[in-house]
Amino acid sequence: MPFLGLIRLMNGRQRIIDVNRSSDRLTAELEGYPSKEIKPLLLLRLADRLLDSCFTRMLSTYSISASEYHTLAVLDVCDEGTSSPGVLSELVGQTKANTTRILELLLAKKLIKKKKNIMDGRKHDITITKSGRDCVKLCTNSTVGPDTKSMMAGFSSSQLQDFESLLSQLILVLDDKSRDGSFGS
Repeated sequence: MPFLGLIRLMNGRQRIIDVNRSSDRLTAELEGYPSKEIKPLLLLRLADRLLDSCFTRMLSTYSISASEYHTLAVLDVCDEGTSSPGVLSELVGQTKANTTRILELLLAKKLIKKKKNIMDGRKHDITITKSGRDCVKLCTNSTVGPDTKSMMAGFSSSQLQDFESLLSQLILVLDDKSRDGSFGS
C-alpha cells in the first residue's frame, strides 16, 4: 500500500508541475496571458476534479454518486427535510438541469419523494425519505466524515481558516462579476 500512496503523491506533484509548465508556456507564447492570476484558478479546477473523484470513489460502495450524496445531505438539513429543486440547485451548486437529473436518480432509488407544491401547483417540493436520511447518516459516518477529516489533517486550523476565507472571497468576486456582466466585456 505505501507504494500506491507514493504513486498517487507523485501523480499529484506531476499534475502541479504540469499546471506550472502550461501556465508558463502560455505566458511565454501568448502576449498578455495572466499566468500569476490564472495559475491559482487552474489549481482550483484541478483540486475540484480530484475532490469529486475522491468522493465518487468513497461513495461507490453505497451505489451513490458524490452529487447524489451532496444533494441528500443538503436536503437532510433543510426545514422538515423539504426543499424545491431550484433552491437545491443553488445550495448544491449544480445547474437546474443537472439537479433535475440527480433528483430523478434519487427518486428511482426511493431516497426522496416529490409532490406538487400546495401553494403553487406548477412547482414541486422534494422531501428526503427515511431511507434517504439513513443513507446520508451511513455514508457520513462510515466514509465521508472520516475520509474528509483525514484529507484535511495536513492543514492547521489557521490554514483551513485562511483557505475558507480565500475561497469565500473568490466566490464573492465571481458572483459580483457575473451579476454585473463584467466578465468577457
